Amino acid sequence: MTLAVFVLAESCYRVQSTARDAIGRIGSGGRDKAAVAPVHPVGSQPWYPEYAKEFAASEGSAWRQYVYFRRASAYHGRYINIDSLRHRVTPQPSTPAVPAARVFFFGGSTLWGSFLRDDHTIPAEASRRLQALAGPGSRVEVTNFGETGHVFTQGMLELMLQLREGNRPDVVVFYGGINETFSTLQNGEAGLGQNEANRVKEFALGRQLVWHGHEEGAVKDLHSFAVLNAEALSRLRLVQRMARVLHPAPPPTLLSRDSAARSIVRVYAENVRMIESLARTYGFTPIYVWQPTLHATRKVLTPFERRLMRTIDNDPMQRRLKEVHLAVLPLLDSAVTQQVPGRFVNASATFAGDTVPAYSDQVGHNTELAVPGIVDAFWPTLRTVVKAKLDAAPSATARPAPGIATAPVRAREGKL
Repeated sequence: MTLAVFVLAESCYRVQSTARDAIGRIGSGGRDKAAVAPVHPVGSQPWYPEYAKEFAASEGSAWRQYVYFRRASAYHGRYINIDSLRHRVTPQPSTPAVPAARVFFFGGSTLWGSFLRDDHTIPAEASRRLQALAGPGSRVEVTNFGETGHVFTQGMLELMLQLREGNRPDVVVFYGGINETFSTLQNGEAGLGQNEANRVKEFALGRQLVWHGHEEGAVKDLHSFAVLNAEALSRLRLVQRMARVLHPAPPPTLLSRDSAARSIVRVYAENVRMIESLARTYGFTPIYVWQPTLHATRKVLTPFERRLMRTIDNDPMQRRLKEVHLAVLPLLDSAVTQQVPGRFVNASATFAGDTVPAYSDQVGHNTELAVPGIVDAFWPTLRTVVKAKLDAAPSATARPAPGIATAPVRAREGKL
């Protein structure tokens, strides 16, 4: 009976919550506000409904040592493909068998390609240019190690794991900035992964279930059962609502703009220092790209982007993110450029004065129309470094690359 009462109360609460949200979307005159909102630059595309289904089907995560998580399994769709090593597929030639050069890309969801089809991700656009650079009878192998939510440090750790396994690149591109900034404000310090508090809770829950120090038996089983029931109870929306009423959470304390910016730059510069040491040992050349963001953009905003910017300006967390993004830029230029002259690309000014629809959400995911402009920002550096590798590489004795999954070239579909 107690369970039935809880189920009934929870159901009623969810129904009224859904109804309240629906009523809130209705504007004056009975019109839905969404009906007059600016058109989403990606959601309005004819291919997007199928893409969204594929994205939902492929976004499951599985544990990955040291970097926390990667896509759970391989996936094959029309617009999204994940290879057997759980990397987003970059369409490219598969012959000749031995590539003249190998390029690894590391980053978060903007590099992985949220809102982008396989043929239009940043690594895919770079790959097409690199194949042309390699010329007939040769190829450059491109691997997209990007993963949703990953920060710079996770990319560095993934690179170390690849090197440990003997998977040696010639050129490595680290593309990021959005996740580094957000995770710093979210966690109150720089250098941590996103949602670190969730990892702490998950570890604690696992320890409670295991209940170390107690032998297997009925008492331990009852303890685990009680822990699981308490966890299930805490997930009821009605219980969560009551908890917020009885114990309102204090407003979040955000790092100051200057403190956050200095911390981000310090961690970024130290990561660069460690990667440079790895590069000298293993013989690859790193390139570092600080990505363009909606928060720091100087582009001419589209109606949809103006709507996103209003959302940013009306939210305290997002406003602080905007302040930090702007404060980081001059510090990065002075701190990192000195370490790696010619190989740090501050792409934050990409789209300055441009009218192209570049952003799909306030997080900073890009449209397919924006990707060529992003690659333009670091292409001169990438071209120079890869060309030097191609000129120096022997044509028939390039070393093998264990663990790389490639895909045949697919017909490139038209842009938006």
